[in-house]
Amino acid sequence: MKEEEDQNPFYDQLCQLIGSTQKRIKSSPHHYAALREDTINYIEGAFYANLVRLFQKNLNEKFFRVVNMSRKDRQQLLAILRPYFDRANATYEEIYNKGEVDFQMYQDFRRAIYEFGDDAYWLLLGVERYADVIRCEHRIIQFKNELLDMER
Repeated sequence: MKEEEDQNPFYDQLCQLIGSTQKRIKSSPHHYAALREDTINYIEGAFYANLVRLFQKNLNEKFFRVVNMSRKDRQQLLAILRPYFDRANATYEEIYNKGEVDFQMYQDFRRAIYEFGDDAYWLLLGVERYADVIRCEHRIIQFKNELLDMER
């Protein structure tokens, strides 16, 4: 494994969240099956909300200046993405997934950016690369399987 993969703060935070969630589930007197869906929703919501917020943070004046995006295009892009930003900002690790952020919502977010244009999409690809999305999604799948194993 590459050293850079070992030191990804985004991935590490996801693993910490999953680890603490697993500890709570194992110590819970409740049946795992009843908690599984809410737990998966909680982890996925936190992950995808953080990705959207990371993109939002990088969609700043410096980015607009570098890509020479007109004020009209900026306003249009922000208007398109506002509902996604609002949903992501309503979802935090400490609370239930109020924004109902999940894989499908994130795919809709990606599609909206892709359809808007290259500059915004390249920024998203950079955010996803930084966050190591594929590795994180594999960890979420592994966590889902671990939850199923706990039920047995």
